[in-house]
Amino acid sequence: FVQRHPEHLELLDEMLAYSEAHLYDPKTNRVHLLVYEDDTPLIDAVSRRGYVKSEERCGYHMEYTIGDLPTPQLSDGYTLHTVAEECDVELRRELFGRSFNHEEPKDWPSAFAYRELQRAPDYRLEHDLFIKAPDGTYAAGGIFWYDEANHVGHLEPLGTHPEHRKRGLARVVLIEGLRKLKEQGATRMPMITSYDSLYGSLGFNKMRTYCVWEKALA
Repeated sequence: FVQRHPEHLELLDEMLAYSEAHLYDPKTNRVHLLVYEDDTPLIDAVSRRGYVKSEERCGYHMEYTIGDLPTPQLSDGYTLHTVAEECDVELRRELFGRSFNHEEPKDWPSAFAYRELQRAPDYRLEHDLFIKAPDGTYAAGGIFWYDEANHVGHLEPLGTHPEHRKRGLARVVLIEGLRKLKEQGATRMPMITSYDSLYGSLGFNKMRTYCVWEKALA
């Protein structure tokens, strides 16, 4: 995605040229950009440079005003925990990977990467949540981040292991994370997502729509 000050639109072509030179996908030799439907200057710039809009790869900037929250209900045998209570890095790695449909361990985040994530300024052990399945494996999880200066919460990532989907586990993690953020003083949570049924059911509002634009490089 591209961020720039609205008074410096002259930078767009330079930023796009840099992306095409350094930020393309080497497997497909394509560069992809997330473009909001109301960002006319960026739409004009990518159109001039030969990008094509993908109608199938669209989503939303959503936002939730944190107020009263429903009481989450867990399926029998599942329990909710925080990393402050237990931190099995290998199970966490597998959950991260399998939640986003990466079956091979080589494609999961490394233990080093997860440890480095935990050093981030806004990371808190008690905001790193997971649900344990009856067999002791990790079934779902999410990390909630709190921007204290702006009273804003963020979520990245949220996922459910393929073997434990359709049980409402992600909803439980999301509600508990929002509750914790509210206790800290968060008043809202923005997010960018292409999957909105879960968030819509909790009261997230669609603020803006985006689509992915892509360009095949020579």
